[in-house]
Amino acid sequence: MDPLELLVTNDLLRVLDLLGVFIMGVAAGALASRLDFDAVGFAIIGIVAGLGGGIVRDLILDYGTPAAFDGPWYLACALAGSAFSFLIAADGAWWRRLVTALDIMAMGLWAATGTAKSLGYGLDELPAILLGVTSAVGGGVLRDVLVGRIPSIFGGGPLYATGALVTAILTWLVVALGLPSPLVLVAVAVGALLALLAAWRRWRLPGHSEWQVTLSATQLKRLVRRTRKDERERVALETGTIPMLDANEDDLAADAHSDDVDAADYEDRIFPHDVHTEAEELPGTAEHERRDDSGAPER
Repeated sequence: MDPLELLVTNDLLRVLDLLGVFIMGVAAGALASRLDFDAVGFAIIGIVAGLGGGIVRDLILDYGTPAAFDGPWYLACALAGSAFSFLIAADGAWWRRLVTALDIMAMGLWAATGTAKSLGYGLDELPAILLGVTSAVGGGVLRDVLVGRIPSIFGGGPLYATGALVTAILTWLVVALGLPSPLVLVAVAVGALLALLAAWRRWRLPGHSEWQVTLSATQLKRLVRRTRKDERERVALETGTIPMLDANEDDLAADAHSDDVDAADYEDRIFPHDVHTEAEELPGTAEHERRDDSGAPER
């Protein structure tokens, strides 16, 4: 039995798969309740959240009829989950923890199923892993887009996509190395445990602002000086002439005497904004000054 057969034909895993669809329907219904949707809204958002990732996967694989529509069970579980949230207001800390745990378990199972299916249909490693992650988190992304909010996997939410990626990579390794099929369940457990631990410890991936490199005014001055010095040395080597520096005109020398508060002040001084526009409006500016043969303006 290969990993795909294990994931698709095993009765216990199929029950867990359907339970995951139900839980996704419950979670989507809770969101619909907060947004005051009607019954149709509950049904649609439950179907999209519970089945969206698998439908996208099967359509990309040209699988024929998507598994979500191959029989009544998947649709019934998605609708039952959203109906549960429509009829019962379960909003306690213990309930949210339970839904999160079951949702993460389903995520791991869907990531493994999607990767194994993709490999079974001849996709290369990287597309198969990507499609496995899509199977796991695609429904949540479509749900968030449907209600007009930024998908939670893009930042600030639990590491669902990271856990799904770990499971997808481990599933590919099981298939590629010809390991025993039950090890796919270990891949599911590792990805799910990572996501559960991240949700418990409130781990987050670093945001864009945490990776930005900023320079102080002093550091920016040093960088510009070094660049100008290297350029002058290059010109001197190529032309055989030594550039002459004038403290009254040379920007490099002027930097040593300036007292910029921060990098923004330094940038405004050496890169003045709208210099051409101001030159057109004020004929007395440097753009309209007559220059001599050396290129320096005549005062």
